[in-house]
Amino acid sequence: MSDEKLITLEEKIAHLQHMLDELNMVVFRQSETIDKLSKRVKELNEKSANSDSTQTGQDIISDDRPPHY
Repeated sequence: MSDEKLITLEEKIAHLQHMLDELNMVVFRQSETIDKLSKRVKELNEKSANSDSTQTGQDIISDDRPPHY
């Protein structure tokens, strides 16, 4: 194998390794973002469930139709 081909292959490998490192960082950051969003969704679901259980019966009564309908 000639020196030029060897150098070309080494350059390609270095480029691919660099791209792989960049993609790994992107995946890592996305994973962190997904974890944060999942926690936030869980918190909001719990907050919503708590607010539903603490509502008074007034909302249910106001949804009923009057007797003349």
